[in-house]
Amino acid sequence: MEGTTRLDPSAERPHPCLGTAGGKGSRFAREWVTISKQEHIDLRARANYWEAQHARAKAQVEALTQEVARKEATIKDLRQRLFGKKSEKHGPLPSEKERGDGDDAPQRKRGQQPGCAGHGRTPRPTLPVVAEQHAPADGQSACPHCGLPYRRTPALDEQSTVIEEQVRAYTRRITRCAYTRDPGCCCENTPAVISAPPPARLIARSPFGVSFWVEMLLGKYRYGQPSNRLLQDLADQGLPVSPGTLAGGLQRFTGLFEPVLEALYCKQMSETLFNNDETRREVFVDLEGKVGTRWYPWLTRSASVVFYCIDPSRSAAVPGAHFAGLQGERAIIVCDRYSAYKKLARLAENILLAFCRAHVRRDFLEAGRALPALEPWALDFKARLGMLYHLNQQRLAHWDPDRPLAQQGAAFEHAQAALQAALADLHAEAERLLAQ
Repeated sequence: MEGTTRLDPSAERPHPCLGTAGGKGSRFAREWVTISKQEHIDLRARANYWEAQHARAKAQVEALTQEVARKEATIKDLRQRLFGKKSEKHGPLPSEKERGDGDDAPQRKRGQQPGCAGHGRTPRPTLPVVAEQHAPADGQSACPHCGLPYRRTPALDEQSTVIEEQVRAYTRRITRCAYTRDPGCCCENTPAVISAPPPARLIARSPFGVSFWVEMLLGKYRYGQPSNRLLQDLADQGLPVSPGTLAGGLQRFTGLFEPVLEALYCKQMSETLFNNDETRREVFVDLEGKVGTRWYPWLTRSASVVFYCIDPSRSAAVPGAHFAGLQGERAIIVCDRYSAYKKLARLAENILLAFCRAHVRRDFLEAGRALPALEPWALDFKARLGMLYHLNQQRLAHWDPDRPLAQQGAAFEHAQAALQAALADLHAEAERLLAQ
């Protein structure tokens, strides 16, 4: 049944869902529509259906908006990791003070600044001096008109200093003098011919002397030069060496360094504070049961020793085996939040982990860089962490390594109290934010 419309003259108050014109009720507020019960039920059902559809669409739009924001944050983070600079070197989120008043704020250039006093030439008193004497060229030491020679005057001599670097490969041809027994000597058990002993060699019957292998060891392990670059340098000097000769010689020396390695390990295990980290490295060695060529160099640094261990595994067994020789009752390991270190601390009661604050600082920077809404919050915590670094540097400036912690001076105690107060304030702020 179709509805009918009638006008209610007594209706003065407008419907709350309808607007008003001129302060009086609109015409539609005074009109009534009569419909059947079935039509009313059908309209209510349609209204509820479209309200549900609208709510569902709004939820989907909100979910998609959040998903797009997350993906954009991930893209920014990956782009920064691939192309960006390290946050520990150049902070991507400078504070307001560091930013200046605008984008055109002057920035300090790198290198020596104009107007600043230089440090002068670096003295090198340990370099050996090779004296040379240069005379004027022929024809310039006599008068060009009368031909009388100039007189030598040492008091007016001038000196010039030139630093040279001479690198060359050469062959030592050693003549070992031989002597035969005198014909009048009839002594028994004496050799008929004697000669000088052969020169000392690190590898028997090798044509390369000690200085050659010293240069190879220093170039590869001290200066980090690849083997191919070392061989190319030797070839440029007229000394071609095959890669197999270099690799075989270095392998022969491993046994000579085992006592040194053992002494360094024992020294490090007698200390109590360590910095640990690991990274991946390709090692082309086939191992049974291992797929791929990815190995892991593990670094353990203490006050006096830097110890490297290259292992095919990245499990907690590697640092566990290294710290099995600890000699003290308690050891502190400064590391990142990799799960292997957490497992090591659970298994060893004498190991305490101190998570690196540089990684914590990096998390705030990455969050502020990926999500612009979090940038003020990230900058605030970055400033707080920077203050912690500053207070810790002041504390270490007054640290006396010859005294225990309880017997440090008053200046150290004051700096220690300031650092602890800043840490407590940072912890309270983090708890307040988590409770929101």
